[in-house]
Order: sequence, then structure tokens, then C-alpha cells
Amino acid sequence: MLIGAMNHPMRDVVGEIYSFREMGFDFIDLTLEPERAHPGALDVRSVAAALADTGLSAVGHTAWYLPIASPFDRVRQAALDELTSCLDVFAQLGIRRANVHPDQRVSLFDRTWIVERNADSFRYLVERATERGLQVMVENIPGLFSQVEMLRRLLDAVPALAWHLDVGHANLATPVNLSEQLLEAIGERLIHVHLSDNRGGDADLHLPLGAGTIDWRRTIDALKRHQYDGTITLEVFSPDLEYLAISRRKLQRLWDSEQAVG
Repeated sequence: MLIGAMNHPMRDVVGEIYSFREMGFDFIDLTLEPERAHPGALDVRSVAAALADTGLSAVGHTAWYLPIASPFDRVRQAALDELTSCLDVFAQLGIRRANVHPDQRVSLFDRTWIVERNADSFRYLVERATERGLQVMVENIPGLFSQVEMLRRLLDAVPALAWHLDVGHANLATPVNLSEQLLEAIGERLIHVHLSDNRGGDADLHLPLGAGTIDWRRTIDALKRHQYDGTITLEVFSPDLEYLAISRRKLQRLWDSEQAVG
């Protein structure tokens, strides 16, 4: 298991790479979002040099709010063009996996149309990614696309698409955390994980592990039961990086614990 951290798009990416290395992280979850980490603003050479200097690997992450299911074709294509620009940067940095969030903010259209529209966009992005030597993974988001049925339909429609589990998202807009249900249904497509805490409801708080209501022992047990041993990003955002460091230590202890084997 490798533990990573995500850069904050309003901060200097290179500086965060060095901070993450000093804190003992294995990789950076590189999110390409405005203002300072947008593909057009990023100094790719400096980022590549920092990754080489620190020995950190990287996973690709993209903005959650791009309207890839918009019924306006030109708006949708603009979103796909932005994501393709992200894929270009990831390819330049030697990154091999990148996430994309589905889009469920579509008024008046039914769920079948929304899934099919997303599937069309993911097929397009998978083709662009394959040309660049990358694999695209879809991240579950609160609501429609944390439901087992909807994610399975999307993955069935795009066979080359992988899945990225966000445990925090699976705890929102639902009375119970859906991570275990999702692992049971589509765990064979899992290639990456995000962890952050929250208190349920609708607020994606990105709290340190243990600061919210998620049962982390149960979560780690579920991942290990499904033989997951890949990359796990701590998507914890705080002005005080000590909370990120505490979360890393807590995750490592849980993972190494004999109680988290069964």
C-alpha cells in the first residue's frame, strides 16, 4: 500500500511536492485545477524536476465541476477539451492513471439519459487517454454516482474505464456509508482510493481521519478483504499540515494492525 497526498490548487505545486516528501508520503495526487495548478499555469518542467528529485510518483486528478454531461454540445466539448489538456500534462509527467468525475448536474433529463451522456464522454476520454498511455478512472461522487446501480451501469458501458473509490463521498447524501456495497459490486474495477473524513449530510469537509463519523477500522478492513493494496490518497485539507501527517500515521497503523486483516 502506498500513501499519497493531494496538492491544493491555490498553492505552489513544487513546494507541496517537497513538503509531502518530508512528511513521508509516497506520491502526490496531482490535481490540475485553477488557479495555480491549471494546465495553462503549471510549470511542467519544474514539477517533473521536483518529482525526480524527491522520488515521489504521481496519480492524476482533475476538477470535479467540469460539465461533461451538459446537454449543450459546445459546453460539453469545452469540458472534454479541458480534460484532454490535463491528460497531456499527465502524459508529459509520466503519470499513468487519472481520475474524472461524472456529471449529474443535468436538469430535466432522467437518470438513464444522464448515465448514457456520461458514458459517451468517458468513452471519448478513454480514447484520448489510451493514445497518451494513460488509464482513466471514474470517481464516485455523492448522489446518483455513489449508487451501486448507476456506477455499475456506467462501468458496464465503458469496459476500459476503471473505478476510483472516494470513501468520504460514499458517506454523503446517504444514511449509511456505501463503500462496502460499492466494493462488493464493482471492487474488481478498483485501482485507486481517496480517504477523508466528514460528518455525513451534504458537506464534503475533507477532515483528518478520526475527526468525523466514518468508521475507519471498518473501512480499512473492507479494503483488505477485497485484496486492495494499491495507492491511497489522503484528501485532507487544512492550513496546518500536521493534521495531514497525523492522518498518514493513523492510516499506516490501521493498515499494519492485525485487526485489519480479516
